[in-house]
Amino acid sequence: MRAISRTGALSGALIATAIAAAAQTPAQAPQRGPVSSALNYVPGIGDMMNSLVQPRHIKLWLAGHERNWELAVFAHKQLQQALQTVGTVQPKYRNLTVPEMIDSMTGEAMRDLENAISAHDTKKFEEAFDNLTDGCNSCHTALNLGFIVIKTPEASSFPNQEFKRP
Repeated sequence: MRAISRTGALSGALIATAIAAAAQTPAQAPQRGPVSSALNYVPGIGDMMNSLVQPRHIKLWLAGHERNWELAVFAHKQLQQALQTVGTVQPKYRNLTVPEMIDSMTGEAMRDLENAISAHDTKKFEEAFDNLTDGCNSCHTALNLGFIVIKTPEASSFPNQEFKRP
């Protein structure tokens, strides 16, 4: 028992020392790029689009397509949060304001999706989802990234998640 207590006390002291040292270290501007340390890493827009936005876009489609409206509400909220995160982490891109750009390209479709989900209206959901996807592609085109084409998923890339209604 005594060895465990000493180990716990030592771990606690080391953590407290590390926290105190970090508090005294002046903050540095975040570095961008794959070489920066884990503490200073700021993901680029492409990183966030691939890891946060695109999977949620897929999950939203799968939930709505299966008429799993409860999951669609959740997926929609997750997609909204992912888009907000992109705008928060990278507020400017090529001298453009990212949150405004996202809202102008996808805002109306996201609102229409929310209404379609609330109404449990599959047809309106599919139309709004197509408009969202078109908005994503319009944004890519406006940024001279038109070679990045998003589409309605043809199959689930999440074999370990059920999208049909329970």
